[in-house]
Amino acid sequence: MRAEGSLDAATSKLTFRRFIDEVARSNVDLAVQRYNVSIAEAQLVAARVSPNPTFSAGGTRDVSGKQQPATENAALSQTIEIGGKRHFRVSVATRNLLASSATVEDFFRTLRGAAASAYIDAVASEMIVQQKRKAVDSLQGLAELNRIRFKEGDIAEVDYNQASVDSLQAQGDLSSSETTASTALLALVQFLGRPGLPLPHPVSDLRISGRNFKLPVLLKSAIQTRPDVVAARHIHESALASMGLTRANRLPDVTFNAGLQQNESGRNPLNPSPNFNLLSGGFSVPLPIFNSFRGEYLAAAKTALQSEKTLQSVELKAEVDIRQNFERYRLAQTRAAKYEGAILDLSAKVLDARLAAYKTGSATLLDVLIAQKADTDVRLAAIDAQSERAKALVALEQAANIWDVDFLIR
Repeated sequence: MRAEGSLDAATSKLTFRRFIDEVARSNVDLAVQRYNVSIAEAQLVAARVSPNPTFSAGGTRDVSGKQQPATENAALSQTIEIGGKRHFRVSVATRNLLASSATVEDFFRTLRGAAASAYIDAVASEMIVQQKRKAVDSLQGLAELNRIRFKEGDIAEVDYNQASVDSLQAQGDLSSSETTASTALLALVQFLGRPGLPLPHPVSDLRISGRNFKLPVLLKSAIQTRPDVVAARHIHESALASMGLTRANRLPDVTFNAGLQQNESGRNPLNPSPNFNLLSGGFSVPLPIFNSFRGEYLAAAKTALQSEKTLQSVELKAEVDIRQNFERYRLAQTRAAKYEGAILDLSAKVLDARLAAYKTGSATLLDVLIAQKADTDVRLAAIDAQSERAKALVALEQAANIWDVDFLIR
C-alpha cells in the first residue's frame, strides 16, 4: 500500500515540496546511510554489557587402584572492571551514535541540495524547450511568408533560402534542448529511488518569494546546527572518551572467585580419610609488566588532537561555504531582477515591429533575424538568471542548514 501523496502516476504534477518529500522517503542511498544509525545503536547496547561470570566444574577419580578419595568441585568467578571502563566505553558508543545520526542528517542535507538543483535543471530545461519551440514557430512562419513572397517575386531566392536555413537550424537546436530536458527528468527518477518510475512532470516557473538574509545570523546558526559540524564535534568528543577509556584500560581488572570441593572418604589402609567439603575463595590481578597500554594511550591522545583540528577545519569550511553562497545569491538576485522588469516586453515589441516592417518592405530579412535572435537570447538569459537565482538560494540554505525553499507553481 502506497503512502498518501506518493508519486505513482506519469501524469501526476510534481511540485517541488512533493519531490523533496519523496526523495526523503524513497531515496536508496539515503536508506543505506540510515543503517549506520542502527548499527551504532547496536554498538551502544553492546558497550553497556559488563563481563559475564564464569562457572567451572570438575572432579577427580583414582585410576591407579590405590583406593584414593574421589573429589567433585565447582567454582564461580567474576571480573570487576576498574577505572570506569564501562562508563568510558558507553560514552564512546554514545558519541559515535550521535555522530552517525548527524552524519546521516548531513548526507540528507547534501542529497536534498543536489535533488533541488536537479529539479531546477529539469524545470529550466523545459522552460528552454518551450522558448525554443516558440522561436521555431516564429521562424517557420517567417519561412512560409518568404516562400509566398518569393513565389510572388517580392524577394530574392537568397532571402527565401536564408529563412529556411534559420528555421531548420532552430528545429535542430530545439531537438537538442528536448534531449537535455529528457535527461534532466531522468535524473529526477534516480533521486526518487524507484526503478521503472515514469518520467515525472515538475510544475514551477522558478519564481521565489523575496528573501532577506543576514550573514551574521546565518554564520552563528550554522556553526551550532550544521550537521557536518555537529558530527565533527561528536567525533571529537568520542575521541576524548576513547582517550579516557585507554587510560582506564591501563588499570588491571580484578577477578574474584569462589569454589566448593567435595571429598569422598578414602579407603586406602595406609592413608584413610573421611568425607569432607572445602570452600575456597580468592582474587587475581594481572600484572601490567609487559603491556602497560602506553602505546594505545598515546595513539588515542593523538587521535583526539587530530579530531580537534578536524573540527576546526569543518567549522572554517562551513563559514567559507556560507560566505561564498551568500555572495552568490546576492549577485544572482540582482541579475534576475534585471529580467523581471520591462526588458522582455521591449524585446517582444522590437521583434513585432521588425516583422511588421519586413512585411511592408521597410526592413530587411537580416533585421528580422537579428531581432528574432535577440528576443530568443534575452528570454533564454532570463531563464538562466531565474535558474541561477534558484540554485543560489538552494546552495545558501544548504550551507546555512536552513530549509524553507519553495517555488511558485506556474
